[in-house]
Amino acid sequence: MNSSIENNFFATEDELNRLVVFIGGFDPRGARYYHQLMRSESDKQSGFLEKIFYKVGKRNKIAKTEGMGGGHSQWIIESSSSLKKSSSDFIFFDWHDEVQKNWTEKRWSVFFQAIYTYAAIFKLKEWLAPIRLQARYTLWALMYPLAYVLLVILLGLGLGLLFSTNTESASGAVAVALCFLGLALWGGLALDRYIHVSWLLRILNFAHSSSLKKSPVLDERIDAMAQELAQGMQQARWREVVIVGFSVGSVQAVKLTAALRGKLAEVQSSPHSSGLGSQGEVNLLTLGNCIPLFALFPGAGDFRRSLRDVAQDRQVYWADISSPSDSVCFGMCDVVGLSLREDGVKLASEPSGPESAASGVGKKVGQWGLNPQVMCSPRFHKLFLPETYRWLRRNKMRMHFQYLMAGEVAGAYDYFELLTCPGSLRDYIEKKLVR
Repeated sequence: MNSSIENNFFATEDELNRLVVFIGGFDPRGARYYHQLMRSESDKQSGFLEKIFYKVGKRNKIAKTEGMGGGHSQWIIESSSSLKKSSSDFIFFDWHDEVQKNWTEKRWSVFFQAIYTYAAIFKLKEWLAPIRLQARYTLWALMYPLAYVLLVILLGLGLGLLFSTNTESASGAVAVALCFLGLALWGGLALDRYIHVSWLLRILNFAHSSSLKKSPVLDERIDAMAQELAQGMQQARWREVVIVGFSVGSVQAVKLTAALRGKLAEVQSSPHSSGLGSQGEVNLLTLGNCIPLFALFPGAGDFRRSLRDVAQDRQVYWADISSPSDSVCFGMCDVVGLSLREDGVKLASEPSGPESAASGVGKKVGQWGLNPQVMCSPRFHKLFLPETYRWLRRNKMRMHFQYLMAGEVAGAYDYFELLTCPGSLRDYIEKKLVR
């Protein structure tokens, strides 16, 4: 491994930690924001549970080396109770610089870009039918910005026509109508600061644009991280490796998982390899996944190939935790099957024998291939009082970030316990979260 990276990893020979590699969503905020979020929310979680306490260590930047780029950061997250204490090494995979390159600041420009995005989506309308059947609330959320814009335009034109009826000239009536239309559009942009329509559009626009062009910098960064992880796993430096993809980061997490499996195969086949043993399994955890959206467009062929490889890989344990109440994600649906429809891939038959029972745990729908091996909901409604949860349902952005945040009352889903649980991630999820 590169010495600058190796010296910054935390695991010691005395007690191997779990290594968590976290990839955030389409968010221009970097590691500093997510580190502060983890600190503040873990304190809240510790406070109301009163039985498990969490501690988030100091954030350190990993030295930039050739191919790594970005500004990956690392810290330790610990959990302790009267019965046990455990910790995980946490790496924040940085790609916010790539997000910033695709982040349009001006809201009106975001809305204009969305015209081309929606035009591309309507060309693929035959692939929207299965999404409507399995994730209709998500499809409604994707159409919500379009409905919002049309409503604002109709409101402006309606008011313009109403107040222009008393004008004597046609040119005056047109001027009044255009004035009210402009006021309505201005008001719609101002209101967007509170209801975050442009946030949804930015994700949609990025899904479309990323299918049309490659990102060599991000691809190299993923490949370099996969190489580092493969060598570390070969040396048995961690108890297990968990790649966590949140929101749009679920797409990059799938790519990293596929790249890591390829690197592990290369390392294992090397004449100097000592064998992977129990370190061969790779854990993929997706939270609030957006995978079918990014696989929808024809230009996303490379991503669909990575997704297909991960879906069929028995050495990958993939658990998807995505809530149907989070209308921005694809929760409890056939994530892979919906994503591969563009390629005309037929649904694979379910595996048979002893492995089929394990792979079927937690499934609510038939799915393509082996992975995700577990699909479960975080059951957000169990983590809040009824009045708080009603507010949460109305705030789409806040609901979408709940995967990374503390609840209000004790429930099965605890993000911080999930990351620091002793034993294996597989055992924890299947014992505590699967219903």
